Amino acid sequence: MDKWVKWSLWLCLACGGADDAPPRERAVEEVDPAGQQLVFWYQHTLAREDGLREMMAEFNAANPHGISVRGEYAGGYRDIYNKMTVGIQSGLLPDLVVAYNNQAAVYVENGGAVDLAPYMDSPKWGLTAEARADFYAPFLAQDRYGSVQAALAPNRSLELLYYNADWLAELGYAEPPADWRAFSAMCRAARDRPFSKNAAGRSLGWVLAADASHLASMVFGLGGDYMDPAREQYTLDTPQLRAVLELLHGLAADGALELAVESGQGLRDFSAGEVLFIAASSTGMPHVESAVAAGPGFAWQVAPLPHARSAPAPNVYGASVAICRTTPERQLAAWLFLKWFTEPEQQARWVEVSGYFPARRSTRQALGDYFAAHPHYARAFEWLDFGRAEPGVPGYTRVRRLIAETMVATVAGEDIDATLAQLQRAAQATRGALR
Repeated sequence: MDKWVKWSLWLCLACGGADDAPPRERAVEEVDPAGQQLVFWYQHTLAREDGLREMMAEFNAANPHGISVRGEYAGGYRDIYNKMTVGIQSGLLPDLVVAYNNQAAVYVENGGAVDLAPYMDSPKWGLTAEARADFYAPFLAQDRYGSVQAALAPNRSLELLYYNADWLAELGYAEPPADWRAFSAMCRAARDRPFSKNAAGRSLGWVLAADASHLASMVFGLGGDYMDPAREQYTLDTPQLRAVLELLHGLAADGALELAVESGQGLRDFSAGEVLFIAASSTGMPHVESAVAAGPGFAWQVAPLPHARSAPAPNVYGASVAICRTTPERQLAAWLFLKWFTEPEQQARWVEVSGYFPARRSTRQALGDYFAAHPHYARAFEWLDFGRAEPGVPGYTRVRRLIAETMVATVAGEDIDATLAQLQRAAQATRGALR
């Protein structure tokens, strides 16, 4: 019998005869998680892995159910995804797994992960109304696939604009660009007037990797999106996306922008004083700080990417945690660990270990010392409520590659209208694909 059919049958039997509670809620309420031994697949290394292991050991020692969670480094995000797709076929799965929203959607759609809503809603095991409201609503929404809560966010990152504040002042600007017209003017000014501490002579406004998340950040700022969530249709052939590609092409043609040709190029060029702006994840702040200090040294700052509306629209992203389909007892035990890990006290500790932003608002009450020691992080924290998200649907991994290829092609001068039309067709064809 198919594994999914078995599970559906178990739910039906477990819920039979219930007349005073929703069937799925009754099934969760009656499960006993005592003594379960769990495995958590993650991508963390070094200090993050050490900190996570310490937190798991604390949970193991203190939880009243005798649940034990063992962490396993399972490679990078792509490695974990490949292992999960194999595990779904073989039935050999961990209990918890890090997953981007589109990956978690694939796992749920193919019977490898469970809907977290019954656990979150459970009067016995779930979140109180106050706790649920404490989560940043956009973070919860990112992991919602149709009516299913495919995963839960323990942290997030923001796409930020990093800028050389000293060089910007030399160019006559007191503030970072609020819109793309001002941004373009600053990039061209940087091309014409190198930074005073730039010994190389090469001078650019922006070095940008061909990456779907970078492009999404620009599109969001113009009020656009990659997908219409109501119709689950990609929206890639739009005026906003066309305007962004035209802007990039124009800056590149004028010698004010280059697409990065290798990993880490933007950070190297920025820290050397050769590039005025880079776009990168908020988790890159420690790397920028150390790289700038090792180079010529200058004051740098972060800002949202330019936006057409009064409020910023930063791209918020990051891996969440999904619960794999195993047994009712292991699934509930996994939920109890995930619930504990996302409580404010643990969230504050995870911020200090990881440098991520927390998933819950009240965590900031415990971050005063961290804010004081990390002023760039404290500044960016204020933009969390404005976050936007890329699509969380199966097939988006492939679409990301298509978007990056489109960036390269159009910046090089290929016809934008024709390329966007092709991108829209190719992206929509991925709907429902496993990869």
